[in-house]
Amino acid sequence: MATNGVEQESELVEMTPKELLPILLDHAQSGESVGVEGPPGGGKSELVAAVAKTMNLPLFISNAELEDTTDGKGLPFRDVDNQNQIVWLKDKKFLIDYPALFFHDELPRGPVAVQGTKATLLLENRIDDLTLPKGCVHFWAGNRTSDKAGANRVPTIIYNRCYMYGLRYDIESQVEYMLNEPDMDLLTMRFLRMKGDSALSFDAARKINATPRAWSTIARKLFSKSDTPFPTLAGRITKGLASELMAFRNLAPTLPPLEEVLLNPKGARMPENVSAQFLITDMLADAASANNFDTMVEYAQRMPPEMQAKFVKDSMHRKPEVVSTRAFTMWGNKFAEVLR
Repeated sequence: MATNGVEQESELVEMTPKELLPILLDHAQSGESVGVEGPPGGGKSELVAAVAKTMNLPLFISNAELEDTTDGKGLPFRDVDNQNQIVWLKDKKFLIDYPALFFHDELPRGPVAVQGTKATLLLENRIDDLTLPKGCVHFWAGNRTSDKAGANRVPTIIYNRCYMYGLRYDIESQVEYMLNEPDMDLLTMRFLRMKGDSALSFDAARKINATPRAWSTIARKLFSKSDTPFPTLAGRITKGLASELMAFRNLAPTLPPLEEVLLNPKGARMPENVSAQFLITDMLADAASANNFDTMVEYAQRMPPEMQAKFVKDSMHRKPEVVSTRAFTMWGNKFAEVLR
């Protein structure tokens, strides 16, 4: 099976971040170890952070690729009270007396000996003779070997000690994540809604890939610097998508402001460009309410039927209150098949 041009490992059920989050929360509440594999930049770290935040658990992150066994087992020292005995000084993150979530990131890229130190944590919540407090949870994540991103196959002993899931790219989850961040460019999110999953891709043979992480980086860049040059965008999301994004953003100044639409729905400017129409329907759906929906529908009826349908469906999804309006009832009677 292939997704976004990358061969997937069929053993794992692949889910979007939105689908996987409640499942991870259930595992965290039960104290069960979990492993998540997926393509680079897919939001694995953000997903685990969301679990920790929701559960109100301290989050300890380690990168297995950068560790050696002393990071888990500790450093050996001669006991000052008994010169014939060796004690192992553990990392302070393990010397806690409260529940926490431990995230072992990039586990497939870690040395085998490091993976061995993780195995007892995943199975028994301990390292050698040091047992962590009850309520500590262990998650790990990494890329798949099929991504050719430096990941090795994790030993079977790890897989057998965890609930395993696959994570796949998903534009809906990506936009939802971006909407909850305070420093993301709104026009970039509107562009992603228009492009759908085709805006996301990973190919190990390419130097630049438009992963969810790359889009988050670009959205933050454009939020702080709206005139970010084309080479900077292209260097993160590919030249083709950067060209499309810039063209899309250049349409924004040609659209009527929301106030003009609400004051004069029959006379407000109506763009002929399809991308511009998409942009304005997305803008209107964001601002829709039971109080203004009748006016917005009056304006939207000047668009092609498919754009009207997009506007109404998006409005329903974002503001369910609009279904109680007179305009929705009349539009629904006319286009009942579209709403099914």
